[in-house]
Amino acid sequence: MSQKKIRFDDFQLDYSRFQLCRHGIPVRLEGLPLQLLMFLVEHRGQLVTREQISAELWSSKDVFVDVEQGINTAIRKIRRALADDAGEPQYLQTVVGRGYRFVGSHRPRRCRPIRPRRALRHFSRRLRSRPHVRGWP
Repeated sequence: MSQKKIRFDDFQLDYSRFQLCRHGIPVRLEGLPLQLLMFLVEHRGQLVTREQISAELWSSKDVFVDVEQGINTAIRKIRRALADDAGEPQYLQTVVGRGYRFVGSHRPRRCRPIRPRRALRHFSRRLRSRPHVRGWP
């Protein structure tokens, strides 16, 4: 497997560890959506059709799969993990009736993860600034 790491905004996609991290902290993303994210990142800026996605993710499987539903679910999980909005995408752009395009800018280099305590302070400050978060001191 490739040793490359792709960094975009606060995220790092590590191909060798099969992992997505934000600020050096692993982001929970299942295998199939992570595989799809890697495929889209490899084809950044290009339209990737639903047929190409289907061939990449399910071509070798001998199991019946509802491909359309599988793609929709994987895209939804990727967007949730990236905190991306389909209406105003920062990372995944939908080309209606055709497919998807990764539009996030990224740098193929190793990023320096921040320390977990520093990340915790960063996220806790962000949460405290949101009035809709209940139960936060």
